[in-house]
Amino acid sequence: MDIRNWFQKDRKSLKRKKDQDDSSGSGSNDGDEDGTQLTEPSDLESIMEQGSSNSSPVHVDVQLQSGHQRMIEEKQILLSIIYCIIFCGTHDLPLRGKEGDEGVFFGLLRTGCGDEKLKSYLDRCRKNAVYTSPKIQNEIIRLCGEVVKERIIEDCKQAKAYSVIADETADIAGKEQLPIGLRFYDESQKKIREEFVGYVELKSQEAPTIASAIQSFLVDQNLPAENCVGFGFDGCSTMAGKEGSVQAILKKKYSKSLFFHCSSHKLNLVVNDASTLPEIRNIIATVQDTISFFSESSARRNLVPNLSRLCETRRSEKYKSIRNFSESFHEIVNALEHLSVEGNYATRTSAHLLHCVVTKPSFIVGLVMIAEYAAILEPAANVLQGKNMDLIRVRKHIGLILDLIKTHQQEIEHVSDELLKKAHDIAEKVGVELSVPRISQKQIRTGNPPSETAIEYWRRSLIIPYLDSLTLSLNVRFSHENTPAFALSHLHPSYMLKMASRDLEKNAKPFMEFYELGDIAAELKLWYNLWKEKDLAADTLQDIEVAALLEEANIFFPATRHALLILSAFPSTTATVERSFSTLRRVKTWLRSTMGEERLTGLCLMSVHRKFFKENQDWIELKVLNKFCSNPRKTILV
Repeated sequence: MDIRNWFQKDRKSLKRKKDQDDSSGSGSNDGDEDGTQLTEPSDLESIMEQGSSNSSPVHVDVQLQSGHQRMIEEKQILLSIIYCIIFCGTHDLPLRGKEGDEGVFFGLLRTGCGDEKLKSYLDRCRKNAVYTSPKIQNEIIRLCGEVVKERIIEDCKQAKAYSVIADETADIAGKEQLPIGLRFYDESQKKIREEFVGYVELKSQEAPTIASAIQSFLVDQNLPAENCVGFGFDGCSTMAGKEGSVQAILKKKYSKSLFFHCSSHKLNLVVNDASTLPEIRNIIATVQDTISFFSESSARRNLVPNLSRLCETRRSEKYKSIRNFSESFHEIVNALEHLSVEGNYATRTSAHLLHCVVTKPSFIVGLVMIAEYAAILEPAANVLQGKNMDLIRVRKHIGLILDLIKTHQQEIEHVSDELLKKAHDIAEKVGVELSVPRISQKQIRTGNPPSETAIEYWRRSLIIPYLDSLTLSLNVRFSHENTPAFALSHLHPSYMLKMASRDLEKNAKPFMEFYELGDIAAELKLWYNLWKEKDLAADTLQDIEVAALLEEANIFFPATRHALLILSAFPSTTATVERSFSTLRRVKTWLRSTMGEERLTGLCLMSVHRKFFKENQDWIELKVLNKFCSNPRKTILV
């Protein structure tokens, strides 16, 4: 029967019933205006079931009210399902199992998560409205990632300057992934933020492909090109070359952006430059081989303390590994000596060869020296990975390292005596004499530095070349290649007060012309006098961060504040996007190697920003629910 005809017939029958009740005068009008009894929402389902079993139709008002109540219940069920997906995503748990209805996600749903309505709904719901299919899972995961990314992009758009950070890595399936991050100053939170905003799959590793992927991402997110002031990459030729590289291609569109080589990468390259010395290179290789030898077997591993490998991505772990190797050197030598006479043929052979190498005097002296300076570089490597690290603080830390090494060069005799004393103590424990190697009469290919004593020999052959390499590499790697960027650092009081007021105006010209900040000229003298009158100690001035300077320039120095915002947005490292590499390995494993790109990005965003989900749980879940319900689908949920 047509719904319109049924509705008219029903109204006529109700009207006749009302006329009969009015003529008889019986009963009171406790219902609505046409005399029908109001129905409670809790009874709607039972009435609908009765109406479907009886031949008489159900009233339209009852059907509408029942449909509205069902929609509210389904939204609550959807919210519970979103809870389960967010829980799995923020804890790096696999949603699916071997079969379609297995896994952590379905395990949570079967228990009901303490929600009896969810449990009863899943038991009695229609098969086409369960909202647990892989397609629905992917949609909710994608929406969760979009909500977080949109919030970060919105905050970035409000900033006057931002930088893009990117790096490359391969996932477990061999696909090249490009993680992208943004750095900007958040006005509402009063701090510098570096945020991971997702992955982009690369079809190739060529510079045009990578540059196109970054540019497409920025265009899709409607980030203003005029506010982009920097790009932070590693130093490989594809990313950092002068011509045809990623930074060169992007600079054609983003003319105000400068390229910044990751400071953490540069410090790692400083250590690698020192490894070009033959003795240092051989010592590092021997340490790696020895650690690998003990790591191959649990029986060997039990003979020595815990030794971590020299990880190339976690650079601070490299310094820590060398330091631990030096501290456990006595136990390592004893274990190699024991294994050289015990075990199978391969074990005895490898242990004997390693034992012969690590007990050489040159290895012991070189190991003590490398461990000594690794302990100095390790804190700097940890500091350079901080999100709030800016160019000024980088210069300060590198300057401290340079000053220390230069001091050691000036006091080379005292430093050599200290290092050789430590090496002599270690050699005595393992029964080795620190003798000078045989010196050839005619120097052709071997280094024969002139020396009269053993201390002088080790000083000239190992210690002085190693310190010279560190000093030269630090000066070259951390040179002031970006003139406008480092000219902005003169606005910091620790550098500004070291020069005269007229010199400040002269040094400010590079960034005034590059960033078109002509209004700042009138503020420079006032900004200079402001900090000069404070009369703060030099150590206090050096500890002032750029974020604190922004608050000081908030009212009376608008142009200076704009310049400081640009300075705060410059990327000093790519550590933020490199941290997502570990997340990628936890999320995309061998058992989940066929994961799609949208699902991967959503899960990684949920994992990286788990703190954000925890602090904004109600807001995020409602936002995801509204986005899900607004999409076209068979069941109307809006």
